[in-house]
Amino acid sequence: MSQTKKEMLDDALTSLMQVGQIKASGIVSKEGLLINSRTPPDVDARIFSALCSTIMGAAEAASGQMTTGTVSQISVKTEKGTIVLIPAGSKAILTVLTETEAQLGLIFFEMESIADQVNQIMGGM
Repeated sequence: MSQTKKEMLDDALTSLMQVGQIKASGIVSKEGLLINSRTPPDVDARIFSALCSTIMGAAEAASGQMTTGTVSQISVKTEKGTIVLIPAGSKAILTVLTETEAQLGLIFFEMESIADQVNQIMGGM
């Protein structure tokens, strides 16, 4: 029996969380709707999704105005961790919230792979 899209997306986020040093992860539509997530109880996944979509939209608008090309990665470093966003196809965003001292290079590398998987699972949107 083949897996459903939801199960495949669950597996993709589970794989990403195994990298370590990640507090939360999610797949968000460009419109800010939560598609899937792995978040601790103190993180409201729906609010996180909406905010990540807003950040991506602002970055894309800025990139368009400055004609610098498409946005491939956004990171927002805070005192309690880093929020990382990368596109997962044309209609979705892969997001993570990392620990403060996370190894971002490894996380970026794994996120690119997972974003490709998400794009394929969702039909190459």
